[in-house]
Parts: sequence; structure tokens; C-alpha cells
Amino acid sequence: MSFDTIVRGVRKFQEQVFPEQRDLFQELAHQQRPAALFITCGDSRIDPCLLTQTKPGELFICRVIGNVVPRYPESIGGVSATIEYAVSILGVPDVIVCGHTDCGVIKGLLSPQSTKSLANVSAWLRHAQPALDTLENSKGRRNDTKFILALTEQNVIQQLDNLKTHPAIAAGLEQHKVKLHGWVYHIARGAVSAYDPALQRFAWDVK
Repeated sequence: MSFDTIVRGVRKFQEQVFPEQRDLFQELAHQQRPAALFITCGDSRIDPCLLTQTKPGELFICRVIGNVVPRYPESIGGVSATIEYAVSILGVPDVIVCGHTDCGVIKGLLSPQSTKSLANVSAWLRHAQPALDTLENSKGRRNDTKFILALTEQNVIQQLDNLKTHPAIAAGLEQHKVKLHGWVYHIARGAVSAYDPALQRFAWDVK
């Protein structure tokens, strides 16, 4: 796909899509009341609104490679600010961390040499390293499909744990105003599995 295709898409939006939804956009021009904060990877194959079938204004989206949430206050920055704003200002009641299959960050964890020359990427990967450390004693091989999926899932669990270190999230959980959800999007299947804390595993029944 070329850049010209993107430009044509903007023109189509302005000429066809916007006029059909003018009332919605006029309302959104003055306020937003998203139902959830959706933290996911920057991977181009994930479209949060397409996946959840939501409209503009319904999701507050944070995209960053590996759907990584640094522990507070280790790396205060854009991710931390987004979380704080979504919970404290917008009052979102649900926070979703959504990983996905074939993730480059997961591959980077398994092959650190591949990102050794990329200082920023390598530094970012350390926020996901605990997920790999948790699975180090498992019997699966690192190149095994089941192990890679297990690591993808464990990374989501790790980021949920990291989320809980953020003051806004901690307060929201204590006051029962915020709920956390962990998902994995299976690209080839078009399916989503969700973490069940009670069962301590991912299941296909998304709640």
C-alpha cells in the first residue's frame, strides 16, 4: 500500500464517511466519554475498534510495542500519562491489556541479539523480561509454538501486574471503580482469549 492510498482514504472519509455520521462527530467535537482504556501493541495488524466493533469516542487507546506497561515509577512517560488521564480524568471503568500472536516484542525476548543494536527497543524489552523469566523453568522449547503462546500470555499477565503499581489504577481497584482485563488476539483465527484470574489461565470466553 502506498502513501497515495492513505491520502485517498482521507478524502473518502471526508466526502463519504463523515457526512453519514455528522451528528456523531458533532457530539464528539465537544466531549469524550470512552467506555474503556485499551492498551495494545503498535502492530499494524491490530485494529482495536475493528476488533471490538466500537465507534469513535468509545475507546481510549494506548498503543506501544509489546503492549508494555512499565512499572511505576520506573519509566514515567507517555504510557503512564495515558493511564493516569484515562482513569483519573475520563473515569474509564475498564482497562484492557491486549497482546497478540506473532508479536515482535515476544520474538525480541527470545532472540535478544536481534535488537542489540536498537538501544531504545532493547531498553523497552526489559519491561517484558519478567514474563520470560517466569517461564524459564518450563519444559517447552523456546521455538515451540505452545511456548511462544505461553510467553505471549504471560506478558499480558505481567503488564496487568505492572498496571497495579500505578497510583490511579491502585486507587481505582481499591475503590472498586476500575476492572482490569487481559486479552490475547489470535490473528489467524480472528479470535480473542481472555485471562481468568480465578482459573489462572486464558479461556475463549471473553467476559
